[in-house]
Amino acid sequence: MNRNRLLLLVVFTLNFTRYGMVFPLVPLLAHDLGASPAVIGVIVGAFGLFSFFLAIPVGGFADRVGVKRALALGVLCNIVSALLLVRAGHVLTLMASQIAGGLGFQIHIVASQGFIASLDSPLRRESEFGYLTFSAALGQCLGPVLGGVIASRFGYHAAFLAVLLVSALGLMIMGFRESHGLRARGRYSLRGDLRHAGALLSNPGMLAILSITFVVIFTVSLRTSFLPVLLLERGSSAALVGLLISLFAGTTTLIRPFIGSLLQRFSRRGMLALAILAVALGVGLIPMLSSVFTIALALCIFGLGFGLAQPVSIVMVADLADPRHSGLSMAIRFMAMTLASILGPVLLGVVVEGFGLHAAFYVSALFVIVTGGYILSWKSELLPGRREAM
Repeated sequence: MNRNRLLLLVVFTLNFTRYGMVFPLVPLLAHDLGASPAVIGVIVGAFGLFSFFLAIPVGGFADRVGVKRALALGVLCNIVSALLLVRAGHVLTLMASQIAGGLGFQIHIVASQGFIASLDSPLRRESEFGYLTFSAALGQCLGPVLGGVIASRFGYHAAFLAVLLVSALGLMIMGFRESHGLRARGRYSLRGDLRHAGALLSNPGMLAILSITFVVIFTVSLRTSFLPVLLLERGSSAALVGLLISLFAGTTTLIRPFIGSLLQRFSRRGMLALAILAVALGVGLIPMLSSVFTIALALCIFGLGFGLAQPVSIVMVADLADPRHSGLSMAIRFMAMTLASILGPVLLGVVVEGFGLHAAFYVSALFVIVTGGYILSWKSELLPGRREAM
């Protein structure tokens, strides 16, 4: 493994570990600071909402300055966010920390994925995206456990000091040796980036992949919204709920190092079909099951589908993108994911209010099957092939 690849994967893992340490603790700290439920919702939502509107400028910035400088800025945002958490004595400080952390998180994703999307070799792109998404899943597995253990034993302050340390370790990206290959030229222009974004969104193939990405993330939002509620209603303890959700994350993590090999052996259409079927089947089965073993099996199927869908969709977006604007293409995909993660809990909450908890799972499964089935069965010609070396 070469130096650049190792640095990129380690820094990406640190970013997701930091995120995993913070996101379960922020609403708890906000509650202790006296925030109302509505204010807690605003604080939690600020992490993704601001980065959603900044996605296109961030993508254009990464295309112009390169992955090293972009990631260095992302690390600095994470450090600022952690310092604010350490000093958080008011909800406004917590809000500022969320905004800085959301921006740092977004820069890491867009810059890292954009760098890999610009690689010349299609086989290398597929393999590297598999390892990158594995790093993300690994960080999301490690972060909540690490943050939770430190917070429970030593308190929030100690946990946020650990977050600061993990954030600062990201400065190792300064050892990245960047070559000046394909890169957007000229001064930054928001109007120019909006024009390029519009051209990408006018591509039917891009819209097809973004639609699949949206419905999968929309469905996966159940993991942090109504799945824990359903499991608690079934009599599961908090520890068992955590274990079952960890099974989902574990399955997602384990499949991703093999994505490159799978994409070389099987068709993209077949891989997406398997991912969509697994997501819909896993989600649709969960409310029908009662034993811990069968629910665990359904969550593993769900995790397998999610573990396949993410890297395959990233590869397809990369193959549709101009290598000089790869960061911008990944920013657009990030916007689709963020929108789905915001709308998912809100719209599914309306479904739960009107039709009960089980309905949220059935509606999500139907949404995935209908959208994915339509694209794969009647619009499969829109799915891109490999972008060959130039």
